Amino acid sequence: MTWSFIDPQCDLTESFPERIYTHFFDLHETPFSITPDPEFLYLSDTHQNVFEKLQYGIRGRMGFMLLTGEVGTGKTTLCRALLDRLQEQAKTVYIINPSLSGHELLVTILDDLGIYCDSGLSKKELIDQLNRFLLVEGRSSPVVIVIDDAQTMPLETMEDLRLLSNLETDKTKLLQILLAGQPELLDMIDRPQLRQLRQRVLIHCSLGFLSPEEVAGYIERRLAVAGNQGQVRFTPKAIQRIYGFSGGIPRMINKLCDLALTAAYAADSPLVDTAHVAAARSELIAAPTKRSMVGRSLTAGFSWLRKMAYFAAGLLLLSGAVLGYQVYSHRQTPLGLEKSAATLQAMENRLEPVE
Repeated sequence: MTWSFIDPQCDLTESFPERIYTHFFDLHETPFSITPDPEFLYLSDTHQNVFEKLQYGIRGRMGFMLLTGEVGTGKTTLCRALLDRLQEQAKTVYIINPSLSGHELLVTILDDLGIYCDSGLSKKELIDQLNRFLLVEGRSSPVVIVIDDAQTMPLETMEDLRLLSNLETDKTKLLQILLAGQPELLDMIDRPQLRQLRQRVLIHCSLGFLSPEEVAGYIERRLAVAGNQGQVRFTPKAIQRIYGFSGGIPRMINKLCDLALTAAYAADSPLVDTAHVAAARSELIAAPTKRSMVGRSLTAGFSWLRKMAYFAAGLLLLSGAVLGYQVYSHRQTPLGLEKSAATLQAMENRLEPVE
């Protein structure tokens, strides 16, 4: 069975907040959206270990911590789950757009902590204001700053973060900073100009991919949160295919499962099998191709229009040149004839016999 009803220019799993299959499968929400909802967090062995290490680092006031992982491994979901867990135990700041200057970062941190500040203050004045807050509030409960997608942070801003690590007492760090990002973040930290910051990182966690057994638990967990009570099932072979196609990357699992459920809905089947997973994979592969074909068609169209425009312009120039030549020739003819007549008369005078 072939099915293709997805706009190739739309994201395959974010086109609609609620999928067409939710009512068919009697689910109260979409189970495989790629939005980082902490309610759907599945604690695999790796995720559980990372979650516990980060909580330990925050409780122990260890200062700088690092969380890295490939795209789609669940870093943002885990960070949001961590912030939810700390809601009653710490004051938190969550920065999702770290492409800020050091000054802008400090203003954002103070604003999220509820500290009024004049944005016209110098960097030193902002740090002093933050320090005064931490000396009062940071002693009773941790103050945690989570910076997501930290690999996009400018180097100068990263260096400014080192200054915040100096906010401490004789016994403890007053500020806990978690940098979360892709493996490129490690390359940034390894640069010579950031060696002082690198030395302050006491905990480094890394998220890996899910194992075949964990993929089954992951799918079951997300279906249960969405309201599944057995009315929808993935066959063991379908789950094996999903693992094979996704490599255990949670975001890819979500995309495959979402499209496989759509295929099962189209087939009026409560059971998701290998055929539905194969159809889902075909859609994932075909969509970028369709987008590139659209792009190539548009490019070819614009190229054709450019060629036609150049041809029309050349034709216009040629027509103008021909018309100009004709007008010029018409205006020059009488003068040319007069010159020719005079020349002939002079020759006749030279040939007349001398009397």
